[in-house]
Amino acid sequence: MAVEDAAQPPALLDFRVSALVATAAERIRLARLLALAGPGLVTGIIAAGVAMATSAPLTALGTGAVVESVVAGGGIAQMVVPLAMVAGGVLLRHLGESLLELLNWLATRRIDSAARSRVRTTALSPAFIDHLADPRFAAEVTRASDQGETWRLRSPGTAATGQVVLLARLVSAVGAAVVVAAYFPWLAVGLLAGSLLIRAITRRQWIYLERLVDGFADAQRRAEYWTELAAGPAAAKEIRLFGLAPWVVGRRREAHSAWATLYSTEVRGILRRQWVTILIAAGASLAALLIPGLAALDGRLSPSGLAECLAAAWAIFSISFMGVEALNVEYGVGAVHALDRLAARYGTPAPRTSATDTAGATAATVEPGPPRVGFEQVRFGYPTGDRLVLDGLDLDIHPGEVLAIVGLNGAGKTTLIKLLASLHRPQSGRVTVDGVDIARLDPVAWRRRMAVVFQDFVHYPSTLRDNIRMSAPEASADDEAIMAALEAAGAREIIERHGEGLDTPLWRADAGGTDLSGGQWQKIAIARAIFAVRHGRTVLVLDEPTAHLDVAAEAEFYRQVVAAVGDVSVVLISHRLSTIRDADRIVVLSDGRVAEAGSHEELMHLNGTYARLFRLQADRFAGVS
Repeated sequence: MAVEDAAQPPALLDFRVSALVATAAERIRLARLLALAGPGLVTGIIAAGVAMATSAPLTALGTGAVVESVVAGGGIAQMVVPLAMVAGGVLLRHLGESLLELLNWLATRRIDSAARSRVRTTALSPAFIDHLADPRFAAEVTRASDQGETWRLRSPGTAATGQVVLLARLVSAVGAAVVVAAYFPWLAVGLLAGSLLIRAITRRQWIYLERLVDGFADAQRRAEYWTELAAGPAAAKEIRLFGLAPWVVGRRREAHSAWATLYSTEVRGILRRQWVTILIAAGASLAALLIPGLAALDGRLSPSGLAECLAAAWAIFSISFMGVEALNVEYGVGAVHALDRLAARYGTPAPRTSATDTAGATAATVEPGPPRVGFEQVRFGYPTGDRLVLDGLDLDIHPGEVLAIVGLNGAGKTTLIKLLASLHRPQSGRVTVDGVDIARLDPVAWRRRMAVVFQDFVHYPSTLRDNIRMSAPEASADDEAIMAALEAAGAREIIERHGEGLDTPLWRADAGGTDLSGGQWQKIAIARAIFAVRHGRTVLVLDEPTAHLDVAAEAEFYRQVVAAVGDVSVVLISHRLSTIRDADRIVVLSDGRVAEAGSHEELMHLNGTYARLFRLQADRFAGVS
């Protein structure tokens, strides 16, 4: 929802059956979440809640008993039990609150841990990655895992545990109402109804604000982006060198104000409408004082009864106050709903086996060894884009060949690789493997035939050994094979510089860890791919992984890697054409389709786009030398 499209302020009350049913369903959902905390914690939470719930009526009855003993002129012995009741009520409340706070904190951590795990599982469970580019997915993840703006904490755990506190407060208020009802039944009903009415009005107003904030998820992410840019290390150098600090701060302020200003306006509007709740509270308070007070003056109510009624009335009023646990419930319910929507839309699909595909038909299989891959009139565009990245692409990748793909930025080179790896599905056309539509293959099994090094390969915060062997997790821990892959990638010096060898932790956060240069990380990524190829991968893709190397080093690197991987299909992507001139075939992408194809000599003879770009780069490097 855009900022300017905010919902209208709510009516004071909504007693529609559908609304009541929805609220009841939410409460049941939260109660089920509490089970994630474990039986021990749940038992302790229930016990602490019972202690809180019984404290108010016990204190009210004890207060009346104390007054009765004083009026009767009883001695200390007659005061012991009444004072014990008052002390017990106060002690139960404080112990219950303290214990419940601790147990709720522990339970919240467990529930939220399970919720975060569910978000991660949901993000990773789809076989494809289309959802990661979907703004709706990002918005739901924000809602499901949002830690709130400043004071607000929104999580399933705080909602589930907050509901226990609310239930204890409600039971306590009902118990206090029973005490008042022993003297004035209609007063008890009126006080309880008035307090719950105030609470219902306030709750509805806060729900409206919660939904308003939910509608600003996109605007909040923009503000958070500028906050991270201003405070993080990634842009620190440029911001200071170019003097951009005031500009960045201004953009962050604008992004935040885009939603915070309207939110603040709505809060002020709700506060101005509190005259209704103030009138109800004033009327209930007046009744709670006048009715028992006048009855006491007339002799119809004893002093002890008056004390009991006044103490119990205050306990009833407490349920009308919106404590922090009430806000946690209302905000946390939104996170629970977001979790459910994530699971419903992007959740774990039905398990696929080698026997069935997504349509329920027999899954296709392909022969071992380097495959023949075909792109047939493939069209594809990203959800957030306004054009097709690939538009009628036809391309064959022959078994065992070294294929180089070149083209200007945005030509679709990396997108082609994502479709080849079955990370995305074509919007039309098809990708085939040995003549079989890739959609009929198990995507996990097909990806185990591939080793890919993207431009933005991951620096895993783990040991050097793990960073290599995770490319073939099914392979046994073979240090000799890992060392051979590092040797083939020219990365042996990384081991020689660190005494821990393959156990060297590659992250600075560890006391004994280290970080690598960009060029060293590239060698690690290449060694990772070589290790995968030597453990059964038959297609190797190198998507510009050598940007930190000079031209001569890159060309030599490609020759070494191609020689090291043996008889597999190799796809090279590079902007520096001189480094891939030895490829068996070179394909030029333009406007989402193949514009030229052939060997280096054939393309130079064609004197088209490739030849022009090659000469342009050659002249530039010649001028430098």
